[in-house]
Amino acid sequence: MKANTKIVPAISPAMFKFVHYKALIFYIGLFLTFTGFAVITNIFSANAVTLKIMAADALPKPITEIGNIFKKEHPGVKIDYDFLGAGVLKGDIEEGAPCDIFLSANKKFQRQLERKGFLNSYKVFAYDYLAAATPYNNPARVTKSNLIQKLMDANVTLATSSPHADPAGDYTWAMFRIINQRFPGAFKKITNHTNHLIDAAMIMPVLESGNADLGILYESQLFELKRSGAKINIIPIPKKYNTKAEFTASILNQSRYKTLDKNFMQLLFSKKGKKILKYWGFSPVR
Repeated sequence: MKANTKIVPAISPAMFKFVHYKALIFYIGLFLTFTGFAVITNIFSANAVTLKIMAADALPKPITEIGNIFKKEHPGVKIDYDFLGAGVLKGDIEEGAPCDIFLSANKKFQRQLERKGFLNSYKVFAYDYLAAATPYNNPARVTKSNLIQKLMDANVTLATSSPHADPAGDYTWAMFRIINQRFPGAFKKITNHTNHLIDAAMIMPVLESGNADLGILYESQLFELKRSGAKINIIPIPKKYNTKAEFTASILNQSRYKTLDKNFMQLLFSKKGKKILKYWGFSPVR
């Protein structure tokens, strides 16, 4: 019996050249595919849209959270935040800093930018109020009932943000003037021993280090700090002396992404946005 033999067809030189040619075409195509993909990816990366949002230093938590939702709803869009005292940010915009959306803690800075042609309109999106804070051990023994007297006490070190530079400082000085109506001479007594810092974010380190007995910030900031573990006491300010902060939003005329700006604004004023603002201690507009 003959053994089974497997006959392998001979490959002619012409067939070999054809197979080699097809393989070469395949690898060239594969190379071009990956190269083209890389080029396209680089083009999209280079042209990725980045929104620049300048916002008051009381807003990092809610605005970042709203921004995260916005980015999920708009794949490929990035957001670059700048959180500082609104007066400092206004100055940056006037000096030519790039900005698409400006979120201020007052109307005044928006109005000034509107007059200079940087924006066409602005809207109030949330409210806040002032509150007092002391270090946890409360060395000056400040309470809600003696708060006004302690504010006027030159032996009590007091820290606030600066008026004109930061809206929180403007609201605080307005509160001092209201107190002065009830207690003539109070404004001078209070401001004579007040250490006013460039913005409200600098008050907490001063309090926690024990270099101040008393500080004035937004309620939302203090509740956020307390929730984060800050060792402070929050002392409510009576309504008859308190002032209401108005947080405003605008789209800058220099922005190249007006449609995206409007979409962000819609989210800010939506039920989702209002829920986030409320969680972080703000009173959203109705």
